[in-house]
Amino acid sequence: MQLDELVVEIKGRGRDIWLWVALEAKTKLIPVLQLGPRKQEVANLVVHALAAMLAPGCAPAFTSDGLNHYYYALTAHFGEWQETEEGKVRWVVSPQLVYAQLKKIRVWRRLVGTEQRMLCGSRAMLTEKLHGCGFRGTIQTAFVERINLTLRQAQGKLLRQSVAGLARRTWSIHVAPSELEISLLWFQGYYHFCRPHESLRQEYRYVNPRGEEVVRCRSRTPMMAAGLTRHRWTVREFLLHQLPAGC
Repeated sequence: MQLDELVVEIKGRGRDIWLWVALEAKTKLIPVLQLGPRKQEVANLVVHALAAMLAPGCAPAFTSDGLNHYYYALTAHFGEWQETEEGKVRWVVSPQLVYAQLKKIRVWRRLVGTEQRMLCGSRAMLTEKLHGCGFRGTIQTAFVERINLTLRQAQGKLLRQSVAGLARRTWSIHVAPSELEISLLWFQGYYHFCRPHESLRQEYRYVNPRGEEVVRCRSRTPMMAAGLTRHRWTVREFLLHQLPAGC
């Protein structure tokens, strides 16, 4: 699980609003998109929403930039209260929690180096979990940073904006955070169910009528990669889908 944040411009608000992003690197799911200032209470909201979606006892490996708000939020959510020998109760961080930071060192907005830090767990635990997902054992946040670019940039041959209000030097600046939140919710659903992800393409082989073996690639969406749907949804199907009771 990779965590990152990007600055957002709201009309009349300056640059005090940030978009917090959580990305599951294997399936490219975006479980959490949270708007708010770059403060500890918002980091707590992000991790709280993320922890509520995980199975009981599940503690994935986390990586992020050098923002220490993530450390305090993760250690506050992954653990349990234990009674000491003196009869007192204290909070103990889960030994399964693995968290690493990739701190980027910049001089005058120029990247001059990086620093890798393990804050929870060991490097061997992180490497084992990353290898189990098919990744290299390096500490990096490349996948979530690529999603940040996807949120800002235009896509497709018609240059349709993913979220127009997040584009740099745009006229489509949102007037209120609530308007941007609606755009983000729409993109999150479209991205998960309708938009194929190139890195999730799956190869398959078949024999054509001439007896030749042909290799083709099947496009997949993040929800297909996660096993939550079997086909790529159309926009019409997504909009007309009936939500469960209580949603």
